[in-house]
Amino acid sequence: MTARDLIKTSRRKFLAYLGGLCAWVLTGCGPTRSEPTPLAEVPTSTQPPAPTWTPVPMATQAPPTSTPRPTHTRQPTPIPSATAVPSPTPISLEGPADLALINGKVITMDAADSTVEAVTLKNGLIQAAGATDALRNRISPATQVVDLQGKAVTPGLVDSHCHLQLMGMFSTYFTPLVPPEVRTLSELQQKLAELVARTHKGQWIKPYYLTVGQGVVPRRQDLDAVSPDHPVWLMQQGGHYGTANSLALKLAGISAATPNPGGGLIERDIQGVPTGVLYNHPAMDLVRKYIEQVTMGDVRGYIAYGQQLLAACGVTSFQDNNVRDVDVVNTYLETGRQGQMTLRGAVYFTLEGPRDLNTALKEFDQYRDPFMHFAGFKFLLDGQATTAYCHEPHNGAAWNMPAWDPATFKKQVRTLHDTGLQICVHCCGDAAVDLTLDAYEEAMNANPRPDPRHRIEHAILTTPQATQRMRDLGVVVGVHPNFIRIGGDGYLGMFGEERFKRVIVAREWLDGGVHVALGSDAPTTPWYTPQMSIWGAAARVAYSGQVIGEEQRISVQEALHAHTLGAAFAAHEEQIKGSIEVGKLADLAVWQEDPYSATLQRLHQIPITMTIVGGKTVYQA
Repeated sequence: MTARDLIKTSRRKFLAYLGGLCAWVLTGCGPTRSEPTPLAEVPTSTQPPAPTWTPVPMATQAPPTSTPRPTHTRQPTPIPSATAVPSPTPISLEGPADLALINGKVITMDAADSTVEAVTLKNGLIQAAGATDALRNRISPATQVVDLQGKAVTPGLVDSHCHLQLMGMFSTYFTPLVPPEVRTLSELQQKLAELVARTHKGQWIKPYYLTVGQGVVPRRQDLDAVSPDHPVWLMQQGGHYGTANSLALKLAGISAATPNPGGGLIERDIQGVPTGVLYNHPAMDLVRKYIEQVTMGDVRGYIAYGQQLLAACGVTSFQDNNVRDVDVVNTYLETGRQGQMTLRGAVYFTLEGPRDLNTALKEFDQYRDPFMHFAGFKFLLDGQATTAYCHEPHNGAAWNMPAWDPATFKKQVRTLHDTGLQICVHCCGDAAVDLTLDAYEEAMNANPRPDPRHRIEHAILTTPQATQRMRDLGVVVGVHPNFIRIGGDGYLGMFGEERFKRVIVAREWLDGGVHVALGSDAPTTPWYTPQMSIWGAAARVAYSGQVIGEEQRISVQEALHAHTLGAAFAAHEEQIKGSIEVGKLADLAVWQEDPYSATLQRLHQIPITMTIVGGKTVYQA
């Protein structure tokens, strides 16, 4: 299937699914409440009506702009940082503008967070920003002029953590069994039976689900009841656990005698028989390796599809920091090399086990073109909240099971640090965060190369001590507020009252001088728009209407910064993108309304009317 065919056949279906799902979740239903609070009962100051998008007025406090370097115990010769991005090759900004946006509210995200009326673009770069009248001398008959009529312009939004090609993959390769059609186990079984009826006997069925009720995880018997003759792999949308039916377990050779793979968990009943539920990638891969794989032609279509979705909500750059397959990494880079990217992207290769180190070191060069580059490496130290690696027990599936042997993990971080590239680590639990900080500190002490800017992704739970260490080590924290929306109500029962107070402590991080970058983590959450992430960081409202950690809210100004300049900083790109300043890339988003003056209730609803990348319009409403 070509990219064009994929977009034609699945875009409408996928967007319809997202619209229905968002409407369901935003009206209070969800996986941990059997009788959700009606939307009308939620205070209107924090609870939005239904998903769309937008920003709000903010506090005047600016996010931190610098991070102290750590004290190192010894000083070997540092190697240059391969992730540092040089300023763009000098390009003339003289003469008439190619494009002028006038009579609006241009939020520059410069050091003073200036707002001006107009911006002009030349040769793919920002030429000037200021008052409309002051920039008229840059407009000629050949200049394309857009009268904003009061609309707002921000730097192009940067999604610091999403999985672009998986957004396309979720639209065709997997079958959604999600709200509002599927909210209970019986509804899931009904939809699965319909899939079985139109699938040839013996063929794999590959659905995914978001929730089937409070505390309910489907087991193999639930799937066997409607699919005894088709192998089924049912993945939870978050991507870190799923359920296989009995036939799938048989094909994969999984029995009571099968040991847990390192970092993975085969759930078993009291007799020791597998229930079909597999937690974390190492266990999931025991089944997934038997399922037909996508082609790289499919992946090219997924990449094209994902770009259209993101461009329509103002995203101009994305960072896919979980790409497991060498061929998928290379397909991303080749798409850029062939000039087929409309958005700018960075990709990170994921190491799932020690065997992947050799691949990481030998398969990738430090490729960069104006639209795609290879940025570094990714580890996963735990899974979702239910397998969060923590210092103390919690009520999930496993609390003390790191996905990597700690000593091996530290050695591999040390080796990859020496490549000069960036490292990202997925951490949900506080023990995972502390182990990652230990690994970073040891690597940086052994080789204190300039500004490695390594990252921690998610950081659902952290200790107070971790905040200071993040700052001292210059670690960037990837924050994904949609987790609060989709999982916040369940965190109290999962982690207990004390740890519940420390869920995604974004306010503490910013006040402590830690660099924060916002991202959607799409498609592992139901929303991919930056407007939802910005709203989530400012509102911190779970689907029940409960505010989760009100004291950890950040302002819309800070959230927008973290989704533009902060997210660019996360990829060593703050010198070329993330703010509207002369000489930076002409990547812009035009908002129907001003995010700084919108109400919190309106925050996620402001539509994007135009998205510009390199001075070219890639989306127009």
